Amino acid sequence: MRWWATSIGCVVVLLSTPVMSASVPVVDSGYDVVVLKNGEIYNGAVASPRFDLRTPYGEISVPYGLMRSLDFTALGDVLTTQDGERFTGTLLQDELQVLRALDPTLPVERDAIASISFVKRRTRPQPVLVPDQIWLRNGDRMLAALLTQDLLVKTEDGLTMVNRSDAHIVDLEPMPASDEQRVMIRLNSPGEVVRGELLTRQIMMKTNFGSTAEIAADSIATIAVTVNRGSVPGATFPEPLFFRQVPSLAELRDRLRRGGMGPELVLLRGGRYTRGDATGDTDERPPKVVRLKPFAIGLYEVTFDEYDRYCEITGCAKPNDQGWGRGLRPVVNVSWEDAKRYTRWLSEQTGKRYRLPTDAEWEYAARAGSSSRFWWGDDARSAQANCEGCGSIWDGEKTTTVGKFPPNRFGLHDTAGNVWEWVEDCYHDSFVQAPDDGSAIDKPGCGKRVIRGGAWSFPAQEMRSANRWRDFPSRQSDDTGFRVVRELDP
Repeated sequence: MRWWATSIGCVVVLLSTPVMSASVPVVDSGYDVVVLKNGEIYNGAVASPRFDLRTPYGEISVPYGLMRSLDFTALGDVLTTQDGERFTGTLLQDELQVLRALDPTLPVERDAIASISFVKRRTRPQPVLVPDQIWLRNGDRMLAALLTQDLLVKTEDGLTMVNRSDAHIVDLEPMPASDEQRVMIRLNSPGEVVRGELLTRQIMMKTNFGSTAEIAADSIATIAVTVNRGSVPGATFPEPLFFRQVPSLAELRDRLRRGGMGPELVLLRGGRYTRGDATGDTDERPPKVVRLKPFAIGLYEVTFDEYDRYCEITGCAKPNDQGWGRGLRPVVNVSWEDAKRYTRWLSEQTGKRYRLPTDAEWEYAARAGSSSRFWWGDDARSAQANCEGCGSIWDGEKTTTVGKFPPNRFGLHDTAGNVWEWVEDCYHDSFVQAPDDGSAIDKPGCGKRVIRGGAWSFPAQEMRSANRWRDFPSRQSDDTGFRVVRELDP
């Protein structure tokens, strides 16, 4: 094999002969994967001790061994770490050169690179040095130490100062047509909550890489205080009421022919499981043993960002966001027919087979190996999902950004709550005739299609993994969206 070496500023990429492919695996292949904007893909090793990114909240310098991916997008360079952190900004190594084994160095425009996926090195895990986590509105997330000691909140009873030692989860939501920040702070004392307007405008923090940053409060979505176990050697933190996990990382992404990447996907092995609930509603009975083929499913519900891009390319009308905001919120006001058109477009763009999940596939993915009412257990605990009465700042009011709540054991986010999700099947009121292989039930002129998972506007009972509901395939609703499935190559 002939190897090539590319230098990106101080970044040197050892490259093999290019491979043309529309798929970009981000599983451990033994090599870093470098994708160029012309579609060429190289397997090799990126040689650079650190990657420096300028962000709106300061410069971040990430060691090579912690790198997961770099995506060069129209909205900025997106760096993801092996720990699940994400930073958006501008990569400072912007001078590119190709060091070739048998030829002189060849200058290359940095803009030629679309993405780099880094192999996960088998090294001893590094300790997390900071106790907190911060999630931003643009989807960035970071391990951090909150340096701001007090948060000033205007409540119905007057001004309240909340010390960081008393706070556990801080959720922020901007008020429509205002610069006010609504805040809900869950305290370390069980059941105690502070609600009101956050008057603190700037938040200081220290990253896991040692740099400090000042972040505008209106760009922050959530602060989780003292949730990184073992972050301070020898220290004993109180048992957290809610242990925020870093997001799951996609195992597969397909490249779009028009440029950019498709949805983040998780590979599921399938196999035998029991769908339904013997004590549930009549349309969840009788419990049925099915055997599924392996498939890949969306890590998140399809977002406005993803759907809006499809609309811009195809010329279809963008759906209404209800005034809640677009971006990383799940797309709503899309019918089953709209969702089907989107999956067909993904198939055309990638050359792969995208579709909606079947009813059986969806329940398998949502259960994640569990047999309980919800993937986490039988009780609808607080801070697990966005639903009516689930204890979040969005309860009964609106959607929140995808990935806000912990993933299930398969790594999937928001299979319970946030928005209902369209699936492939025509609605039937029992499982008596359900196929043993988990394929979709369909019939000509189907009047209603199945939706799954509950939503922000429904109580926890509707989020049960076995619960099924239905709607007209042409209906658009502010509490219904979808996620995609991609069939695997034989």
